[in-house]
Amino acid sequence: MAKINEGNPEDRKENFNREIYRLLLFYRQLTELLETCFSGYLTILTNEINRNYLRLCNKVKGILEEPGFEDLVQHNWQPFNNLMYLDPDAPEAEWEYAGRQVCGDFLSAIEQVFISAGEKTYPLDRDDQQLLSFIQTYLEEYGSVKRERENRWLQGVQKQAEEWKKKQEKPQVETPQFDFEFVKDEEIKKLLANDWGEAQKAIQNGLHKSTVVLCGAILESLLIDALSRIEGDAKLDYYQKYMQSKRQGHKPPEIEKWDLYQLVEIAKEQGIISPNVAELAHIVRDYRNLIHLWVQKRKGLRVDPIVAPSVIGFLTIAYNDILKWHARFPKTI
Repeated sequence: MAKINEGNPEDRKENFNREIYRLLLFYRQLTELLETCFSGYLTILTNEINRNYLRLCNKVKGILEEPGFEDLVQHNWQPFNNLMYLDPDAPEAEWEYAGRQVCGDFLSAIEQVFISAGEKTYPLDRDDQQLLSFIQTYLEEYGSVKRERENRWLQGVQKQAEEWKKKQEKPQVETPQFDFEFVKDEEIKKLLANDWGEAQKAIQNGLHKSTVVLCGAILESLLIDALSRIEGDAKLDYYQKYMQSKRQGHKPPEIEKWDLYQLVEIAKEQGIISPNVAELAHIVRDYRNLIHLWVQKRKGLRVDPIVAPSVIGFLTIAYNDILKWHARFPKTI
Protein backbone atom coordinates (compact mmCIF):
# COMPACT_ATOMS: atom_id res chain seq x y z
CA MET A 1 0.00 0.00 0.00
CA ALA A 2 1.34 3.44 -0.94
CA LYS A 3 2.42 5.76 1.81
CA ILE A 4 0.18 8.77 2.47
CA ASN A 5 2.98 11.25 1.75
CA GLU A 6 3.73 9.78 -1.68
CA GLY A 7 2.25 11.01 -4.98
CA ASN A 8 0.31 14.12 -5.79
CA PRO A 9 -2.16 15.85 -3.41
CA GLU A 10 -5.12 13.88 -4.77
CA ASP A 11 -3.29 10.59 -4.21
CA ARG A 12 -2.32 11.63 -0.69
CA LYS A 13 -5.93 12.54 0.07
CA GLU A 14 -7.18 9.24 -1.32
CA ASN A 15 -4.61 7.28 0.68
CA PHE A 16 -5.52 9.17 3.84
CA ASN A 17 -9.22 8.39 3.31
CA ARG A 18 -8.35 4.72 2.85
CA GLU A 19 -6.29 4.67 6.05
CA ILE A 20 -8.94 6.42 8.14
CA TYR A 21 -11.43 3.80 6.96
CA ARG A 22 -9.01 1.02 7.99
CA LEU A 23 -8.50 2.71 11.36
CA LEU A 24 -12.26 2.88 11.90
CA LEU A 25 -12.69 -0.85 11.15
CA PHE A 26 -9.82 -1.99 13.34
CA TYR A 27 -10.77 0.22 16.29
CA ARG A 28 -14.40 -0.83 16.11
CA GLN A 29 -13.21 -4.43 16.27
CA LEU A 30 -10.93 -3.62 19.21
CA THR A 31 -13.82 -2.02 21.11
CA GLU A 32 -16.11 -4.98 20.34
CA LEU A 33 -13.45 -7.36 21.63
CA LEU A 34 -13.21 -5.51 24.95
CA GLU A 35 -16.98 -5.22 25.31
CA THR A 36 -17.31 -8.96 24.71
CA CYS A 37 -14.53 -9.74 27.17
CA PHE A 38 -15.88 -7.62 30.03
CA SER A 39 -19.63 -8.02 29.51
CA GLY A 40 -21.88 -10.28 31.56
CA TYR A 41 -21.28 -11.74 35.00
CA LEU A 42 -17.90 -13.39 34.43
CA THR A 43 -14.66 -12.05 32.97
CA ILE A 44 -12.60 -14.78 31.31
CA LEU A 45 -9.14 -13.60 30.28
CA THR A 46 -7.32 -16.01 27.94
CA ASN A 47 -4.01 -15.82 26.13
CA GLU A 48 -5.81 -15.90 22.79
CA ILE A 49 -8.12 -12.97 23.48
CA ASN A 50 -5.09 -11.04 24.73
CA ARG A 51 -3.15 -11.86 21.54
CA ASN A 52 -6.06 -10.70 19.38
CA TYR A 53 -6.25 -7.48 21.40
CA LEU A 54 -2.53 -6.86 20.86
CA ARG A 55 -2.84 -7.63 17.12
CA LEU A 56 -5.52 -4.98 16.79
CA CYS A 57 -3.47 -2.52 18.85
CA ASN A 58 -0.52 -3.03 16.49
CA LYS A 59 -2.72 -2.34 13.46
CA VAL A 60 -4.07 0.85 15.04
CA LYS A 61 -0.60 1.99 16.10
CA GLY A 62 0.77 1.41 12.59
CA ILE A 63 -1.93 3.56 11.01
CA LEU A 64 -1.49 6.35 13.55
CA GLU A 65 2.22 6.51 12.71
CA GLU A 66 1.35 7.58 9.16
CA PRO A 67 1.57 11.29 8.25
CA GLY A 68 -1.76 13.08 8.55
CA PHE A 69 -2.80 11.45 11.82
CA GLU A 70 -1.02 13.92 14.10
CA ASP A 71 -4.28 15.09 15.72
CA LEU A 72 -5.66 11.61 16.39
CA VAL A 73 -2.37 10.30 17.77
CA GLN A 74 -2.63 12.85 20.59
CA HIS A 75 -5.61 10.95 21.99
CA ASN A 76 -5.32 8.33 24.70
CA TRP A 77 -6.55 5.41 22.58
CA GLN A 78 -5.12 2.22 24.16
CA PRO A 79 -6.91 1.50 27.47
CA PHE A 80 -4.63 -1.39 28.48
CA ASN A 81 -1.05 -2.29 27.57
CA ASN A 82 -1.82 -5.96 28.07
CA LEU A 83 -5.03 -7.66 29.24
CA MET A 84 -3.08 -10.21 31.27
CA TYR A 85 -1.70 -7.43 33.50
CA LEU A 86 -5.15 -6.48 34.80
CA ASP A 87 -6.07 -7.07 38.43
CA PRO A 88 -7.14 -10.75 38.48
CA ASP A 89 -9.53 -10.13 41.38
CA ALA A 90 -11.57 -7.48 39.58
CA PRO A 91 -10.39 -7.06 35.97
CA GLU A 92 -13.71 -5.66 34.80
CA ALA A 93 -13.40 -2.68 37.16
CA GLU A 94 -10.63 -1.06 35.11
CA TRP A 95 -12.78 -1.38 31.97
CA GLU A 96 -15.95 -0.20 33.69
CA TYR A 97 -14.46 2.91 35.27
CA ALA A 98 -11.82 3.95 32.70
CA GLY A 99 -11.31 1.75 29.65
CA ARG A 100 -14.79 2.09 28.15
CA GLN A 101 -14.54 5.89 28.26
CA VAL A 102 -11.13 5.82 26.53
CA CYS A 103 -12.45 3.63 23.69
CA GLY A 104 -15.67 5.60 23.32
CA ASP A 105 -13.87 8.93 23.10
CA PHE A 106 -11.32 7.74 20.55
CA LEU A 107 -13.90 5.95 18.40
CA SER A 108 -15.96 9.16 18.29
CA ALA A 109 -12.86 11.10 17.22
CA ILE A 110 -12.19 8.62 14.38
CA GLU A 111 -15.81 8.78 13.23
CA GLN A 112 -15.69 12.57 13.09
CA VAL A 113 -12.63 12.48 10.83
CA PHE A 114 -14.18 9.71 8.71
CA ILE A 115 -17.37 11.73 8.21
CA SER A 116 -15.40 14.88 7.40
CA ALA A 117 -13.43 12.90 4.81
CA GLY A 118 -16.62 11.94 2.99
CA GLU A 119 -17.36 8.53 4.57
CA LYS A 120 -15.63 6.69 1.73
CA THR A 121 -15.23 2.93 2.05
CA TYR A 122 -12.61 0.73 0.39
CA PRO A 123 -11.97 -2.97 -0.10
CA LEU A 124 -9.45 -4.34 2.39
CA ASP A 125 -6.34 -6.17 1.36
CA ARG A 126 -6.10 -9.89 2.02
CA ASP A 127 -4.17 -9.66 5.31
CA ASP A 128 -6.52 -7.08 6.84
CA GLN A 129 -9.61 -9.00 5.81
CA GLN A 130 -8.26 -12.29 7.13
CA LEU A 131 -7.35 -10.74 10.49
CA LEU A 132 -10.76 -9.10 10.99
CA SER A 133 -12.58 -12.28 9.92
CA PHE A 134 -10.42 -14.42 12.20
CA ILE A 135 -11.01 -12.19 15.23
CA GLN A 136 -14.75 -11.93 14.58
CA THR A 137 -15.05 -15.73 14.37
CA TYR A 138 -13.00 -16.09 17.54
CA LEU A 139 -15.21 -13.60 19.42
CA GLU A 140 -18.34 -15.52 18.43
CA GLU A 141 -16.82 -18.75 19.77
CA TYR A 142 -15.48 -16.99 22.88
CA GLY A 143 -18.88 -15.44 23.55
CA SER A 144 -20.60 -18.81 23.23
CA VAL A 145 -18.21 -20.46 25.71
CA LYS A 146 -18.56 -17.53 28.08
CA ARG A 147 -22.37 -17.68 28.00
CA GLU A 148 -22.27 -21.41 28.79
CA ARG A 149 -20.05 -20.80 31.82
CA GLU A 150 -22.24 -17.94 32.98
CA ASN A 151 -25.37 -20.09 32.66
CA ARG A 152 -23.78 -22.83 34.76
CA TRP A 153 -22.69 -20.24 37.33
CA LEU A 154 -26.16 -18.66 37.45
CA GLN A 155 -27.79 -22.06 37.80
CA GLY A 156 -25.52 -22.78 40.75
CA VAL A 157 -26.35 -19.43 42.35
CA GLN A 158 -30.07 -19.99 41.79
CA LYS A 159 -29.88 -23.46 43.31
CA GLN A 160 -28.12 -22.12 46.40
CA ALA A 161 -30.67 -19.31 46.67
CA GLU A 162 -33.56 -21.75 46.46
CA GLU A 163 -32.01 -23.96 49.14
CA TRP A 164 -31.48 -20.92 51.34
CA LYS A 165 -35.07 -19.79 50.76
CA LYS A 166 -36.44 -23.17 51.85
CA LYS A 167 -34.64 -22.79 55.18
CA GLN A 168 -36.34 -19.51 55.95
CA GLU A 169 -39.19 -20.13 58.36
CA LYS A 170 -40.21 -16.56 59.05
CA PRO A 171 -41.37 -14.01 56.47
CA GLN A 172 -39.87 -11.32 58.66
CA VAL A 173 -36.14 -10.94 58.04
CA GLU A 174 -34.08 -11.01 61.20
CA THR A 175 -31.36 -8.37 61.27
CA PRO A 176 -28.46 -8.10 63.75
CA GLN A 177 -27.79 -5.12 65.95
CA PHE A 178 -24.64 -3.18 65.08
CA ASP A 179 -23.34 -0.54 67.50
CA PHE A 180 -20.29 0.54 65.41
CA GLU A 181 -18.46 1.29 68.67
CA PHE A 182 -15.06 0.62 67.12
CA VAL A 183 -15.49 3.38 64.51
CA LYS A 184 -13.10 6.22 65.31
CA ASP A 185 -14.93 9.21 63.80
CA GLU A 186 -17.97 10.09 65.93
CA GLU A 187 -19.85 11.74 63.06
CA ILE A 188 -19.26 8.74 60.78
CA LYS A 189 -20.39 6.46 63.61
CA LYS A 190 -23.72 8.32 63.84
CA LEU A 191 -24.17 8.27 60.07
CA LEU A 192 -23.48 4.52 60.00
CA ALA A 193 -26.07 3.94 62.72
CA ASN A 194 -28.60 5.97 60.74
CA ASP A 195 -27.86 4.08 57.52
CA TRP A 196 -28.13 0.73 59.27
CA GLY A 197 -31.46 1.72 60.79
CA GLU A 198 -32.68 2.75 57.35
CA ALA A 199 -31.44 -0.53 55.84
CA GLN A 200 -33.35 -2.49 58.50
CA LYS A 201 -36.54 -0.61 57.69
CA ALA A 202 -35.94 -1.09 53.97
CA ILE A 203 -35.55 -4.89 54.18
CA GLN A 204 -38.66 -5.24 56.34
CA ASN A 205 -40.67 -3.19 53.85
CA GLY A 206 -39.47 -5.05 50.80
CA LEU A 207 -37.24 -2.23 49.50
CA HIS A 208 -34.59 -4.65 48.29
CA LYS A 209 -32.56 -2.31 46.09
CA SER A 210 -32.30 0.28 48.87
CA THR A 211 -31.20 -2.45 51.26
CA VAL A 212 -28.33 -3.56 49.03
CA VAL A 213 -27.14 -0.04 48.22
CA LEU A 214 -27.13 0.93 51.91
CA CYS A 215 -25.27 -2.26 52.89
CA GLY A 216 -22.63 -1.53 50.25
CA ALA A 217 -22.17 2.00 51.59
CA ILE A 218 -21.86 0.71 55.17
CA LEU A 219 -19.24 -1.86 54.13
CA GLU A 220 -17.25 0.81 52.28
CA SER A 221 -17.25 3.12 55.33
CA LEU A 222 -16.19 0.33 57.69
CA LEU A 223 -13.25 -0.58 55.43
CA ILE A 224 -12.16 3.05 55.07
CA ASP A 225 -12.25 3.46 58.86
CA ALA A 226 -10.22 0.29 59.47
CA LEU A 227 -7.63 0.98 56.79
CA SER A 228 -7.21 4.54 58.06
CA ARG A 229 -5.94 3.09 61.36
CA ILE A 230 -3.01 1.51 59.46
CA GLU A 231 -2.72 4.15 56.77
CA GLY A 232 1.00 3.67 56.08
CA ASP A 233 0.82 -0.10 55.58
CA ALA A 234 -2.42 0.18 53.62
CA LYS A 235 -1.06 2.78 51.20
CA LEU A 236 2.12 0.75 50.69
CA ASP A 237 0.01 -2.28 49.75
CA TYR A 238 -2.08 -0.09 47.44
CA TYR A 239 1.00 1.28 45.70
CA GLN A 240 2.51 -2.18 45.17
CA LYS A 241 -0.76 -3.68 43.90
CA TYR A 242 -2.17 -0.88 41.76
CA MET A 243 0.55 1.67 40.97
CA GLN A 244 4.06 0.22 41.01
CA SER A 245 4.01 -1.12 37.44
CA LYS A 246 1.99 1.74 35.97
CA ARG A 247 2.54 5.02 37.78
CA GLN A 248 5.92 4.94 39.47
CA GLY A 249 6.69 8.07 41.44
CA HIS A 250 3.08 8.97 42.12
CA LYS A 251 1.64 8.88 45.62
CA PRO A 252 -1.39 6.70 46.38
CA PRO A 253 -4.66 8.65 46.67
CA GLU A 254 -6.30 9.15 50.05
CA ILE A 255 -8.03 6.01 51.30
CA GLU A 256 -11.52 7.50 51.12
CA LYS A 257 -10.99 7.98 47.36
CA TRP A 258 -10.24 4.31 46.67
CA ASP A 259 -12.75 2.23 44.72
CA LEU A 260 -14.65 -0.36 46.71
CA TYR A 261 -12.90 -3.27 45.02
CA GLN A 262 -9.54 -1.75 46.04
CA LEU A 263 -10.68 -1.27 49.64
CA VAL A 264 -11.77 -4.91 49.72
CA GLU A 265 -8.50 -6.23 48.30
CA ILE A 266 -6.22 -4.19 50.58
CA ALA A 267 -8.37 -5.05 53.61
CA LYS A 268 -7.93 -8.72 52.71
CA GLU A 269 -4.15 -8.26 52.40
CA GLN A 270 -4.03 -6.62 55.83
CA GLY A 271 -6.10 -9.37 57.48
CA ILE A 272 -9.04 -7.09 58.25
CA ILE A 273 -11.42 -9.40 56.39
CA SER A 274 -11.01 -13.03 55.37
CA PRO A 275 -10.49 -14.15 51.75
CA ASN A 276 -14.00 -15.63 51.73
CA VAL A 277 -15.51 -12.33 52.81
CA ALA A 278 -13.45 -10.52 50.17
CA GLU A 279 -14.77 -12.82 47.46
CA LEU A 280 -18.37 -12.21 48.52
CA ALA A 281 -17.71 -8.47 48.75
CA HIS A 282 -16.94 -8.31 45.02
CA ILE A 283 -20.39 -9.75 44.31
CA VAL A 284 -21.98 -7.16 46.61
CA ARG A 285 -19.96 -4.47 44.80
CA ASP A 286 -21.68 -5.43 41.54
CA TYR A 287 -25.09 -5.12 43.15
CA ARG A 288 -24.14 -1.86 44.80
CA ASN A 289 -23.72 -0.48 41.26
CA LEU A 290 -27.52 -0.60 41.05
CA ILE A 291 -27.34 3.03 42.09
CA HIS A 292 -26.09 3.66 38.53
CA LEU A 293 -29.09 2.87 36.33
CA TRP A 294 -27.07 2.41 33.14
CA VAL A 295 -24.86 -0.16 34.87
CA GLN A 296 -28.00 -1.89 36.13
CA LYS A 297 -29.39 -1.99 32.58
CA ARG A 298 -26.15 -3.15 30.97
CA LYS A 299 -25.44 -5.95 33.45
CA GLY A 300 -29.07 -6.97 33.90
CA LEU A 301 -28.75 -6.86 37.69
CA ARG A 302 -31.93 -7.34 39.69
CA VAL A 303 -32.48 -7.48 43.44
CA ASP A 304 -35.23 -9.75 44.71
CA PRO A 305 -36.38 -11.11 48.09
CA ILE A 306 -33.54 -13.65 47.96
CA VAL A 307 -30.61 -11.38 47.14
CA ALA A 308 -31.31 -8.61 49.68
CA PRO A 309 -31.42 -10.84 52.80
CA SER A 310 -28.28 -12.59 51.54
CA VAL A 311 -26.50 -9.24 51.45
CA ILE A 312 -27.66 -8.54 55.01
CA GLY A 313 -26.14 -11.89 56.04
CA PHE A 314 -22.90 -11.11 54.23
CA LEU A 315 -22.63 -7.69 55.91
CA THR A 316 -23.02 -9.40 59.28
CA ILE A 317 -20.09 -11.71 58.53
CA ALA A 318 -17.96 -8.80 57.28
CA TYR A 319 -18.87 -6.69 60.34
CA ASN A 320 -17.80 -9.51 62.67
CA ASP A 321 -14.49 -9.91 60.82
CA ILE A 322 -13.78 -6.19 61.15
CA LEU A 323 -14.87 -6.20 64.81
CA LYS A 324 -12.47 -9.06 65.60
CA TRP A 325 -9.66 -7.27 63.81
CA HIS A 326 -10.17 -4.13 65.91
CA ALA A 327 -10.28 -6.24 69.09
CA ARG A 328 -6.77 -7.55 68.34
CA PHE A 329 -5.30 -4.06 68.64
CA PRO A 330 -7.04 -2.32 71.55
CA LYS A 331 -4.06 -0.04 72.25
CA THR A 332 -2.17 0.50 69.02
CA ILE A 333 -5.03 0.86 66.55
